[in-house]
Amino acid sequence: SAKETVSPLLGAQADETMIRQLSELILSHDKILGIHDLIVHDYGPGQRFASMHVEMDQQADPLVCHELIDNLERACLRSYNVHLVLHYDPVVTGDAQLDRMRSVVLTLLQQQDERITIHDFRMVQGRRHMNLVFDVPLPNDLLGKKDALRQYVEEALNDDGQRQYHVKITFDLADFS
Repeated sequence: SAKETVSPLLGAQADETMIRQLSELILSHDKILGIHDLIVHDYGPGQRFASMHVEMDQQADPLVCHELIDNLERACLRSYNVHLVLHYDPVVTGDAQLDRMRSVVLTLLQQQDERITIHDFRMVQGRRHMNLVFDVPLPNDLLGKKDALRQYVEEALNDDGQRQYHVKITFDLADFS
């Protein structure tokens, strides 16, 4: 059919098995704390390309991180014939306040929809407030609720009248690979 001929030329969406295999390979290493923003394009045999962000402890030796990333990219090509490019995201670990706020924000968002996850969470101190900055991969059916989700989290956090929080969310498409 025409679709079978044209689809690889346009970059067909990867199947769920490929996405699972790539994710499992990357997450099998203990230095990888999390992954996100996986994009896979399949242009036919030998022409599969992928990119993904990998979260690693900011305190880890950058040379060790770079070597691990290179090794994972080579393993992906060897095992699955996929040309993978990994983007290194250093993350803060062991900060009790940041961990607590990440958990509170995730809980609030999952009260709205249990499928919601967050990544790249950080706190930026302002003069009289705290900015909470993070990304949310949003399922397609929730795209129209971006403002409502941000407002819900901000109002819930500011309900006690103590510290003032400003919520800055970058919404990504969850179903993009």
